[in-house]
Amino acid sequence: MKIGKAVNYDLLIYIFLVLQVASVFFSIAVSSISFALAGLFFILKIASNPHELKSLKTTLDVFFIAFVLVELLSAVFSDYKTEAFIHARRVLLIAVFYMSLSAFKDVKRVQNTLILIGFISALVSVIEIIVYYLRPDVIWLGIFQISMTSGELKMLTLLLLFPLYLDREISFKNRALVLLLIAPVYLTFLLTFVRSAWLGFLVGLFIIVALRYRYFLPGWIFLALVFYLYFPLKYKYAHISEVTRSETTVARYMMWKTGLRMFAHRPLLGYGDIDLYKIYIRFRPNPAPDERHGHLHNNFVMWLVLFGIIGFVVVVGLFIKILFDLVILYKKFAHVPFFRDVVLAGIGSFFAFHVSGMFEWSFGDAEIMTFFWFIIGLAYSVNKSCAEVDGTPA
Repeated sequence: MKIGKAVNYDLLIYIFLVLQVASVFFSIAVSSISFALAGLFFILKIASNPHELKSLKTTLDVFFIAFVLVELLSAVFSDYKTEAFIHARRVLLIAVFYMSLSAFKDVKRVQNTLILIGFISALVSVIEIIVYYLRPDVIWLGIFQISMTSGELKMLTLLLLFPLYLDREISFKNRALVLLLIAPVYLTFLLTFVRSAWLGFLVGLFIIVALRYRYFLPGWIFLALVFYLYFPLKYKYAHISEVTRSETTVARYMMWKTGLRMFAHRPLLGYGDIDLYKIYIRFRPNPAPDERHGHLHNNFVMWLVLFGIIGFVVVVGLFIKILFDLVILYKKFAHVPFFRDVVLAGIGSFFAFHVSGMFEWSFGDAEIMTFFWFIIGLAYSVNKSCAEVDGTPA
């Protein structure tokens, strides 16, 4: 009877986790409800069989616990405690990582899920293309989300799929299918005009190409040229170098500069996880319109300001550990088609997320973090999936 219940819980967790991740492309509400249901069944599964916790242990556990403590401590010492505790709920998204470990234990399920997510992203992209060209007043593509979120989600989707297309040991039919899914996502990715996501994608894809698929370097150069040539056409800059003098670029510089002054004022645990605009105007009265946000358009500066040096060290330590683990996993499974591609997708997404995060507060976007933790969870799940396929020790 217990076995039957466990199997049912696994299936329910899988269904609602995939629905949560897939729906970030078109509905925050559906994604949130699915997350709640997946989390509920995950808790019930652990409660019915506490020994399951042993199978979910990873090298990241201490860092995740430390991050939760930092969120709580920064909220306790914040001048806006209620707001800080409410925003601290972002730590719940860490569960996506652990639910991915729980849900993906065989290669077929991982393969089917990647294709399903790619298909939904491609379908949403086709709808976006139609709407975009029916509405000439639209400049930046952001039909289902704001353009920044849309751009970063497409960035991660492309990096999740590209290794499967590049791997020549995967059948031609499957690679052709992946390319078919990539095409509309890439086109709409261009139309978002999210500079940070473009740069993150190019860096992430370059890492994937350099590690395994160097034959695609000319293809990478072509994609880079497309971004370079396409960007000025929409923004009407005489030269792409003028981007450095644009209002949004100058605003970012001022936000980062002001953010460092804010950090110096409360360096230990920061201001707590709050909307920072009310603090920002104390250090920079009457800011320019493009500076009037509750965040500072940079993950690293935000970690310093929200959580202080203690939180910054914890979060950076978490991500450094993730990178080390992904490199170890890649070396371990470099000889195994598909498995290495899932890990490469994790590595490429890791670099893309942090490069893009130098210009956006992507760590504070629930949709992006849902997708990011899912991809990292998939990469870690390779250890168990590969063990079941060929007996490799996990």
